[in-house]
Amino acid sequence: MNTIIKKVYVSFLVTTIIAIGLGTDAYGGLIMEQIRYEKGSDQKEKGIIYISNNKIKAIQEKGSGVVIFDLNTGEMIQVDNDNKRYVVAKPDEMRSALEVQISKLPPEQRAKLEEFMKSQSKPKKLTLKQTGIQEKIAGYTSQKYEIYEDGKLNQEIWASKEVIPNNELDPGKMASYIKELEKIKRAAGGDSNQDDEETVFKQIYESGFPMRSVDYSSGSSVFVEEIVKVTTANVPEIEFQAPAGYKKVTLQEMMSVE
Repeated sequence: MNTIIKKVYVSFLVTTIIAIGLGTDAYGGLIMEQIRYEKGSDQKEKGIIYISNNKIKAIQEKGSGVVIFDLNTGEMIQVDNDNKRYVVAKPDEMRSALEVQISKLPPEQRAKLEEFMKSQSKPKKLTLKQTGIQEKIAGYTSQKYEIYEDGKLNQEIWASKEVIPNNELDPGKMASYIKELEKIKRAAGGDSNQDDEETVFKQIYESGFPMRSVDYSSGSSVFVEEIVKVTTANVPEIEFQAPAGYKKVTLQEMMSVE
């Protein structure tokens, strides 16, 4: 896949996994430790997730890439620590910028990308199965859900109601935001089963926070993302801001191939 597409698409995948939660207790925020690995491999990538007042910050291993979502304003901040720069944009702005970048590709590259997008645009039927299976993940009781694509197991998601209260992360706001991110995925050549995706993932989001995701969609490789530790904490507002001294750039600059 073209590098331009990857930068937006990877961010989308990360945010789909770190999405929603329900609950009743009130406190100042959460810090979560997450791991991601391929089944059968000893190598595990670590990440940190901060959540407070409808804001989410996800840090990849070693902090080279950071994504911040403000559900109150609908903005996303993408931080490039390697080059000390950042961009602030809403999903519709990202989609427009992506389309512009695609239009500027050399004819041969654009033709290949359009062919790829066409191959990915066939509608697929998504269905959700609630298995009734429970497991403790990071100390929280989690329910297992299975997502099938055209009858084939595509993903397992374990969600817990015990983790996040509504005053820290509003399910409705997150569902609306993910819907907008889906439009970016489609602009990047993602599947066209958006109606099924919205229905399926909305049900999962309303059932709790995704504590573990097992992805079978990459052929023979199976990838797992899992929350391994949850700490309640008063997360300061500065965690959800771009680092001081970093250069603010345009979407075109951030998405350009280096």
